[in-house]
Amino acid sequence: MSTISKKSSLVLALTSFALLGISVLFSQCKKDTETIIETVYVDPNDTGVFVPGTADIDTAWVFDKTHANVNWQSRYYDFSSTMLTGRFNNFNFNPKFKFKETDLANANIDFWVQMSTYNTGEPGRDGYGKCGLNYVGIVFLDSNKTVVDPLCDTAKFHCNSITVDPHDGYIMHGTLTFNRYRPASGFADGTPITKNMDVNLSYNGMRDFDSNKDGVMDKYRTGLTATFKFNRSDFMDINATVPYWPVPKASEAITNTTTAANNKTYGAWSTSTADEMEIVVNAVFYKNH
Repeated sequence: MSTISKKSSLVLALTSFALLGISVLFSQCKKDTETIIETVYVDPNDTGVFVPGTADIDTAWVFDKTHANVNWQSRYYDFSSTMLTGRFNNFNFNPKFKFKETDLANANIDFWVQMSTYNTGEPGRDGYGKCGLNYVGIVFLDSNKTVVDPLCDTAKFHCNSITVDPHDGYIMHGTLTFNRYRPASGFADGTPITKNMDVNLSYNGMRDFDSNKDGVMDKYRTGLTATFKFNRSDFMDINATVPYWPVPKASEAITNTTTAANNKTYGAWSTSTADEMEIVVNAVFYKNH
């Protein structure tokens, strides 16, 4: 009986060892072929479809230009992803901005930018006689014009209708107009060029502020962002023969109107940026209560 017990123990031990080996071998093979599945959390309330809110920005709201901006970017010499960037200093809404998420049909969005207030922050491009202004089809002399709206060196977007983007915000359907200033070309000063344009619009929310730091919430602030792209060649003369105006001083620019009258183009065409320009408008509004 004792002998049988020893044999049984030996058989059990050998069997256990064999099973362990098979288990290890199987485990090693499984690691080489197994597929790892990562669990990603998905918000059950997020359907991926944009749902309009109840924002209502009427004419009582004030455009806060101090905290707004209009920026552009375009590829340098139209290659790679190297970008040139800049902004415009003078811009506004005329008439007043009006937007209500529950009543898109009655929105009023007419936005203008004075092109000659172009600015990259780099004197090598922005100074008189430099190529910067030519990016948007104007020359240094245009900066002496004082009429902003509706004539002169002004670009204006007019919204005809707004639809909901099913994925992200809204789409404004309208027109983009450049008012070309070059009377010597045979067209009157301010002759417009208008193209259809769709602009993406995002409402960025609203917050109540204590503007006086007295513990009383007294001012609402809200913001929106609009983005769109356009081709410069749709609004200016790509065959311009004058690449830029080589006048180094502002005082000379003011008196040198004869040279400008002899210009036969709508402003110069610069090839140091791509034809396509991307515009981003960040608009901020406030309302006291």
